[in-house]
Amino acid sequence: MFNLLTAERIKLLRSRKLWIAFLIFALLPIIQVANSKMTVHYGTELVQATDTVINGATGILMMEKNGLTILLVICAFIGFSVGEEFHNGTIRNALSLGRSRTHYYLSKLVIASLLTFVGVMVMTVMGMLSFSVVFGFGEVANIPHYYWFAVKTFITLYFLLLSNASIYVMISFLSKNSSISLIWSFLYTIATGFGAGIFQQTEHFKQVTYWFTESFLFYSDFASPTDIAKYPEMLVVSLITIVVSSTIGILLFKRADIK
Repeated sequence: MFNLLTAERIKLLRSRKLWIAFLIFALLPIIQVANSKMTVHYGTELVQATDTVINGATGILMMEKNGLTILLVICAFIGFSVGEEFHNGTIRNALSLGRSRTHYYLSKLVIASLLTFVGVMVMTVMGMLSFSVVFGFGEVANIPHYYWFAVKTFITLYFLLLSNASIYVMISFLSKNSSISLIWSFLYTIATGFGAGIFQQTEHFKQVTYWFTESFLFYSDFASPTDIAKYPEMLVVSLITIVVSSTIGILLFKRADIK
């Protein structure tokens, strides 16, 4: 497992995809604070409930504000990263050396987890710094203990994103092709994200949508005491999604024929 992770680290450091992903994560908050500044300049007041991030304190919500963008970047990175292993045949080299398929799968999942963590950390820090410079640090309304709120919010949002990354890893290993993986990952993101909004209008299916973590990510206000109370539920659903998707992915990958 350690040797696989070392090999992945070497490949990643030479990969343009990694640096492009980090560049997007770093530049997006700067672009958004400039856009917010222009909005205020033309007389429109920023409202946290709709604009999500309005000062340095609410910068902790950069993951919520950019949830879809983050998912698409991670989706593309994982799809190309795993798909190229099958396309170039490099996966056979590792397996022919006696590496466990389970370890190989988990090494990709660990890399996806680290990419997600570093990426959202960069985005959050850049968001908090840039919005603090332009709008001041300020505060989050109705939040008495900010630092504890910030820690809980970051962890919860990270696991919501990570659960989707685990789905993308599973899809990539099942499809064995970058293009097909991107298509199915994109369809999954749209269906469970935006499709949930339709079912939330119904009384009987509303709760079902919250078994998909994107429903929490796209339709919750992480600065609202009501939704903050749902953090434990969000973490439980995220962990279940990670375990189930990883188990399915490993079992099917073990039975797959590597050509």
